[in-house]
Amino acid sequence: MKPWVRFENVEVKRDGYYVSYSPKFVSAENDDSTALLSVRLLREHNLEECKQIAESEFEYWIKRYPVPLQALVKFECKTAHRISNIAECPYICGVSENEYRWGGFLDNELETYMPSNDELKVIYSELPSKTSEEADIKLNQNIIGMRAMKWFVLFTAVFIPALIAFLGWSHPVFSALALLFAWYKCADKWLLLSGRKIKTEVELASEEDKRLKEHHHYHCKLNPKGFERLKLDNFKASRDERLRKKLEGMKSAEIEN
Repeated sequence: MKPWVRFENVEVKRDGYYVSYSPKFVSAENDDSTALLSVRLLREHNLEECKQIAESEFEYWIKRYPVPLQALVKFECKTAHRISNIAECPYICGVSENEYRWGGFLDNELETYMPSNDELKVIYSELPSKTSEEADIKLNQNIIGMRAMKWFVLFTAVFIPALIAFLGWSHPVFSALALLFAWYKCADKWLLLSGRKIKTEVELASEEDKRLKEHHHYHCKLNPKGFERLKLDNFKASRDERLRKKLEGMKSAEIEN
């Protein structure tokens, strides 16, 4: 794979919406991708307001980073409006703050106006980035860590028991130790099966969690429609919670004039 550079997204919270700007992926390979801007509306806006917000954000971001840009608009709240009703096309494409449209790019527009890779690196120089070399180093480190863990598990689960068995056969002292270890494992298993083993807090919590899951599964089988409604409610609640946490960690700023 040819070398590449990926710049981090920029996310900003506005009044009633937030935006996420995704820089152009810099690579030696030829592609037709470009920078993307996502405008997420958090409360009700009429269609004219939606149009004005989208166009203002497009002009701001393409002026800040002069790279051909596609802007998408989406509601993150309940609404009867449809973004497709703003114009014939529900997104904006353009190459400058004065040259854009509600629709796709024109023929050869990206090839004509797209900055070179070196120019893109200068344009996005203020943003944190990751290179293909850095990604390869991290991947290799993860592979080494996984291999080390695999060998550790193999050593403790196979080699150590085999060594104990060999030493127990070769010397009376080790044989006695191996026998004591086997008795200990048998006693531990007997206490567990007879219910006399004192369980740890973690084991008790795990058993309680398993019991609750089986209990809920039983009632979900009795009421599948109710279960589907519950799944939908949980999905919406989880989505809203993720959005809330995302907005909490996002800086607030209005468009600079």
